[in-house]
Amino acid sequence: MAAKKKRMTQKEKDLNRAWKKEMQEKGILPPDKKRLNRRKFIEEVRDEWNAKDQDCYIWDFYLMRAVSYMMSQTDKRLNPSPEAVGVAKLLKAAMKLKEFQDKIKSEGREDYTITEEYEYIKEVLKM
Repeated sequence: MAAKKKRMTQKEKDLNRAWKKEMQEKGILPPDKKRLNRRKFIEEVRDEWNAKDQDCYIWDFYLMRAVSYMMSQTDKRLNPSPEAVGVAKLLKAAMKLKEFQDKIKSEGREDYTITEEYEYIKEVLKM
């Protein structure tokens, strides 16, 4: 049975903080990043996306390149990042939406409710 890890004392924590601060001042370690305000970030990106250049006709190209970069994000152990999983879910949802549209057309319908569409893709959203 593995030995239980001993908790660090306050003195050890203070030494670690001082060492980290010293390394940051010397430029060996990067400075601490501010925590991302997710709600604000989403609002800013949505506004920026809605105000994008309407004369550019290849946004699909840029979007797919960005998706490729995001899906290749991994952690130190080469496990997919949560962001990569989110982008994969986005692609899966897009494919399910296309599948839903094809199903509606094959049924000879043109109208459907948002609830029908949501019910069709909700399993992907809940993954």
